[in-house]
Amino acid sequence: MSPRFLNSFPAIFIFLFFFGITSLTSEAWSSVKFNGVDYLSLKHVAANLGMKRSWVKNKETMTLTSKWSRLNFEVDKRDIKLNGIRVFLGYPVALNGLDLYISELDYKHNIKPILIPQKTPNIPKLYHIVIDPGHGGKDPGSVNNILKIKEKTLAFDIAIRLKKILESQNYRVTLTRKSDQFIELDKRPAIANALKADLFISIHLNSHKSKKAQGLETYVITPHNQPSTGRKILQSSDRRYYPGNRQNTWNTLAGYYVQRELIRGLPTPDRGLKRARFIFLNELNCPGLLVEGGFISNSIESRNLGAANYRQRIAQAVADGLLRYQKTLNRLRQNMG
Repeated sequence: MSPRFLNSFPAIFIFLFFFGITSLTSEAWSSVKFNGVDYLSLKHVAANLGMKRSWVKNKETMTLTSKWSRLNFEVDKRDIKLNGIRVFLGYPVALNGLDLYISELDYKHNIKPILIPQKTPNIPKLYHIVIDPGHGGKDPGSVNNILKIKEKTLAFDIAIRLKKILESQNYRVTLTRKSDQFIELDKRPAIANALKADLFISIHLNSHKSKKAQGLETYVITPHNQPSTGRKILQSSDRRYYPGNRQNTWNTLAGYYVQRELIRGLPTPDRGLKRARFIFLNELNCPGLLVEGGFISNSIESRNLGAANYRQRIAQAVADGLLRYQKTLNRLRQNMG
């Protein structure tokens, strides 16, 4: 059955003005079930966010807009555009009658953290950052034999450049590896946890059997009860709640800012903010993300990645995203005070 059709539902909504936007009391609105998943009407999502809802193409695409933000939704799609940046959902957008619907979990974990992070308590600090250069030692990662470049080498170079930029901004920075050494995947989050780090970021480069694949993407841990971006069907293992899920809001917010700055800073397609249950994200006690800085398997991007100035641009874009995340955390603390 297509997700285009949902059962209609009655609801009573009470509107209050809070922090200058229209908000539902405790956001306890009614939802409808589709294939066992709770969905919310964009009409009521828009009301809660203080945004205007309008069709771009009747029964296919819809926008929510405010003075500051714009969200684009398309029926049956698992990704949206939030201020021009692709953000992947766990479940597809659905059509029912005269409105589009998104899953309640997607509203909670993909939209609220970016647009209204002030709704989440326990704002984290950001001082000590652990950078994880992917692969190393006996594990080269992806390899381009024509250009003789290896993911482990490029990832380490980008990590060193990022470390220098962040240290120039007075952050404390630790690398999970300081040379071409092999470190087991489960040891990498353990390093961040032992140091009580404030954020973990893993640097990787991509590869695909299709030489045409290109672009930048950022991953954060998949919320429990949702499938990861790489597949559509919920599995029993997806119901597990990992330590990394305690930071779902801050994972999403940091990941969004980093992806946004990567797309602004580099001439390559936006592959989006995505979700995956990587072991080094699952076991973190702090917010964490993984950056895929381009495709070694693509002729254009591999040549770019072979150039030091391009790797510097990647490092600078990631740093700019983290600095924007820092500014938001500071603003949230000030508003609470």
